[in-house]
Amino acid sequence: MSNENNKSSLRAQMPTQGWKQFLTARTRMLTAYDIAKDQESNRQVKTRHGLVAEAEFRKWLSEFLPKRYGVTSGFIISPGISSSEYMVHYDVIIYDQLESPVLWVEDNPDSSHQGKSLAIPVEYVCAVIEVKSSFNRKSAKQAVEQLSQLKPLLARVDPPNSRSKLYLPANFFCATVFFELRKENEKDFVALDELVEATMIRRFFGGMILRAETEYKRGAGKIFFRNENVDNGPNNGTRLSFWTSSKCLKYTDDCYFSLLLNYSETYFSEFAFDIIALLKGTYQPHVLSSLHCMGSTSWENGSCVETRDSDPEAVKRYREETASILKAQGFVGFEPSDL
Repeated sequence: MSNENNKSSLRAQMPTQGWKQFLTARTRMLTAYDIAKDQESNRQVKTRHGLVAEAEFRKWLSEFLPKRYGVTSGFIISPGISSSEYMVHYDVIIYDQLESPVLWVEDNPDSSHQGKSLAIPVEYVCAVIEVKSSFNRKSAKQAVEQLSQLKPLLARVDPPNSRSKLYLPANFFCATVFFELRKENEKDFVALDELVEATMIRRFFGGMILRAETEYKRGAGKIFFRNENVDNGPNNGTRLSFWTSSKCLKYTDDCYFSLLLNYSETYFSEFAFDIIALLKGTYQPHVLSSLHCMGSTSWENGSCVETRDSDPEAVKRYREETASILKAQGFVGFEPSDL
């Protein structure tokens, strides 16, 4: 190849083009949520901000996803469920809108197209996401209880040639989204232990927290699903707003499920493109699903290190444990002060 061609060839850039603009979607969602909280601050019953959170997330997701996928709140309808049974209403359903009929439509307080509740046949449902306003032990438990109602629809997979589909598709997934972690709940470690129960639901992906109430305003929290071969127990760190891991749940003799919560400016973008990868069947755990919109303020300033926590003791413990892990894996010469 000539020198001229070498000069004109592209190579991957970090941060990538448009990463700042992409993050404005997160800002818009949180701004609308904060306005709703302020407007109901002197009301005895405070529920509107939760409805606004659901509506704003559905709006963003419907604008972001490829047009094949519809986003709605509503009901999943299966011929295997009796008409006498209670119909479960889900916050966010992603479905194949190019193929799926809509069995019926119901209005609700969100008057937008995404706010209407649709009844979708089970075989066209791709994902369910439970949206909560704040991350704490109560909301985490409620999210698990809601997602657990999917279990009858996840008990089996329909044969490919079945004329009557009763179960959710094999590539279905579910997840959780919390709009904020409040300062008052930053040591509520039981919240993550409550949420880890969702790992027993087939194809539970994890989730995210759009922001934590700390000095570090740019980061989103990502809740990672982890499959381990030993019970490592919980690692509570110092605060949920920094990093922590849940207790382990035993699945088989050599398989344990747990959750890890950590924060980064890149996690909103990662979560968004992970959803697309899950829908397309290309998702790989702990591998970037896309380079699009990947970037951070630190990277743009020429550093690969984020200084994101104002608690010196938390930073010290994080560095010590990271250095210990690196040494155990054979990386010599690392000291906590190097990280």
